[in-house]
Amino acid sequence: MSRRNSSAALAAATLLATTPLVADTASIWPRGVSLPAGTLIDETYRREFGKCDQEGTFRGYRSRYTRCAGDANAVTALRRLPGGAIAYTSKLAVDLDGSAFACGPDHGRMDQCPTSLMLTDERGRQVPVDADAIPYVVIPEAGPPDVAGEFTRLTGVGVGDFGVVIAQGRTIPVIVADTGPYSKLGEGSLALHRALGHEQCVGRREGDTCTRVDDEGQSISGDVTTILFPGSARSDLTPDNIAAVTQGEGLRLWSELQTRLLQH
Repeated sequence: MSRRNSSAALAAATLLATTPLVADTASIWPRGVSLPAGTLIDETYRREFGKCDQEGTFRGYRSRYTRCAGDANAVTALRRLPGGAIAYTSKLAVDLDGSAFACGPDHGRMDQCPTSLMLTDERGRQVPVDADAIPYVVIPEAGPPDVAGEFTRLTGVGVGDFGVVIAQGRTIPVIVADTGPYSKLGEGSLALHRALGHEQCVGRREGDTCTRVDDEGQSISGDVTTILFPGSARSDLTPDNIAAVTQGEGLRLWSELQTRLLQH
């Protein structure tokens, strides 16, 4: 099965997933996302993403990574839900890392072939997670020593953890497969955007390789809710099973969360 067809099948299989029927006690989540308020993780930290959007700074730093005005983070919530899941609402930029496009000669200047999560294939080689095939999200990491990895320290979410993304009326299982700059929150793979009905590949060649991305990738500007489950990573992922495991684990953890919330 081609990358495009496998991604389409994965998206179709998840379109029927729905949000839980739980009272939204704080009205902090986008319309159609019913979640409890949860607990604040660190409002000072969350507001730094707004400072990046408005002032071009983050934790006092000013660099090329804090030029956020052109693609604002739009982080309106960062909460810990009952049971420990992490939920945040933001924009959703496009990550091409790991795709044949990013690994090819025509990639953009910000695209990279490796992803933070690398998989071992049947020949023992390390291969990236394909952004064109696997719905994945990106978490902040790289930066000066005092801010590098701050998102993980505050939330417990790390590379390889599973979750779901809710937007455009759809709920899509995801894996944390890549990391980005400390000042950016809200980024997902080409396959995730496709599953959300936001196709960004506008040209393919024989072999189904994406050859051109719409304006180098257009973000969903806001109201994208991501729910991630700290400590849910698995050590048995391979290029052959990652699509099925991501779908299965994301939906399982999401279903368990819905059950837990309904019991409260």
